[in-house]
Amino acid sequence: MDFLKSIFLTSVELCLYDFPHTEAVPPSEARIEVEHVILDGASENRHLITDVQGEKLTARRFERGEKCFVALENGKAVSYIWGARGVVGVEEIDKAVKPEAKEIYLYDAFTLEPWRGRNLYPAVLRRALEYGEGLGLTRSLIFVEASNTASRRGVDKAGFIQFQTLYHNRFFVFTRSHLSDPLEGHPTATFVGLEFA
Repeated sequence: MDFLKSIFLTSVELCLYDFPHTEAVPPSEARIEVEHVILDGASENRHLITDVQGEKLTARRFERGEKCFVALENGKAVSYIWGARGVVGVEEIDKAVKPEAKEIYLYDAFTLEPWRGRNLYPAVLRRALEYGEGLGLTRSLIFVEASNTASRRGVDKAGFIQFQTLYHNRFFVFTRSHLSDPLEGHPTATFVGLEFA
């Protein structure tokens, strides 16, 4: 019975974090020597992320105008996070997040296994926050599954605040979501159907 339940019933608790750009971006450096770059569709060195994630995925993201914030060690991408100003699908909740005009949504963060535990994630987040600050954005958003304690620690270290929680359940093809009230002083996150992503 548990096997069938695991196939047909899934539950996700997503912690929604924001960084209001009225706050100073906290300092955060990697514990190894890295170079930070921001890649987009016009970058001559976009192969640095394409080599890691593949041409098909990265081309689609670059076509949407997204940026990739990357930490390089000896010219190799070892940690990264994507940033989007437009609608992005969040498959695990069957919805898409829609950042407001003065927001950026940060997602798909990853640090390669041999480089974990070296403060790369908060350092990459810092560069993304500095980018948002330079654009005059009001806030940066990032969502983390409640069970991912390592990512939640990194997000906390980078200065983000958990402002809302989304609970999502799927039973076979039926879905149900509940979005908690946002923390006082923080606007609610905006979600739309996946068909808009």
